[in-house]
Amino acid sequence: MRDICLDDTGDLDFKSVVTQSEEVMQSIRIILETKLGEFIGDPELGLDRTDLMEKNFDARYASQAIHDALGQDNRVEVISVDVIPDFYRRTASAKLALIVDGEAKETEVQLNVG
Repeated sequence: MRDICLDDTGDLDFKSVVTQSEEVMQSIRIILETKLGEFIGDPELGLDRTDLMEKNFDARYASQAIHDALGQDNRVEVISVDVIPDFYRRTASAKLALIVDGEAKETEVQLNVG
């Protein structure tokens, strides 16, 4: 399957196409960058950010929230999630180890949680 490419800012890049494996990686990014309930067309799509930035931040809860969100794409098997919060910038970095189409992949997604 071929799909439209998203650039690093999330804008459409009509000059490029992505492979099936790249499209899954884009899907992961879209899920994690979308706040749960934000997309009117599918209110179940996205990440519940409640546990990502709280006064009593708990990395286990944040990792579980990301793991649960990635369960929305059945092509992805989550191996590990490591969340590194930046409270000053109100962002978090999610380092992911995954299996996509039988192949081990690692990626990092920057999340604006503020």
